[in-house]
Amino acid sequence: MGALQELQVIHIATHDSIGTGEDGPTHQPIELAALYRAMPNILYMRPCDSEEVAGAFKVALQAKHRPSIISTSRQNLPQQSGSRRECVKYGAYVLHEAELATVTVIGVGAEMCFAVDSANELAKVGIVARVVSFPCQRLFEEQSREYRRGILKRKETLVVVIEAYASNGWERYADASISMKSFGKSLPGKDAYNFFGFEGGVIARKVRSYLNDLEEERAFKDEFAEL
Repeated sequence: MGALQELQVIHIATHDSIGTGEDGPTHQPIELAALYRAMPNILYMRPCDSEEVAGAFKVALQAKHRPSIISTSRQNLPQQSGSRRECVKYGAYVLHEAELATVTVIGVGAEMCFAVDSANELAKVGIVARVVSFPCQRLFEEQSREYRRGILKRKETLVVVIEAYASNGWERYADASISMKSFGKSLPGKDAYNFFGFEGGVIARKVRSYLNDLEEERAFKDEFAEL
């Protein structure tokens, strides 16, 4: 109703995806991100740390004619070097740039730590990866085509998004995803993430395997893949 009536309402959401594992699948909303991203005139933002939370709240305060949802975690998250509150308004920005990169890893919200870890793991085997933070799809869509192309670099790199939600919608921005294909699991948060493959080394191996598949033409870049 807030979106329909163009009301400035600021919602603070918690229990972000599978990270609060002990509460079980009923408190692990793997489908809601797709719902809110599809809803017109609403800003759904997943900040990766307190710096991005500050940026998201500033965006919400300035959004006079649409509601905002700031989707936060209950579990502890690391502060990311390179996160910038002033860049949240663009929807996505480069967290860590790398020259001659082969892969662009998109991290979203609480899963940003896995994006950074996987980029570091890929570097150990000679695969250069850049990291993009992507807190809000709608804000990103409002940027110029040149800006969006410069952030994603889809022609130059393989783009993989890491988010513990359903992957619906990410095919607009990425070539592949590490995402949820089922309901969650009743486990401690760290164990729930591990159970579903959200771990830097596991993600890096999946990306390497997918790069090999592309090289051998067992896969094609224009066919979105859930790894």
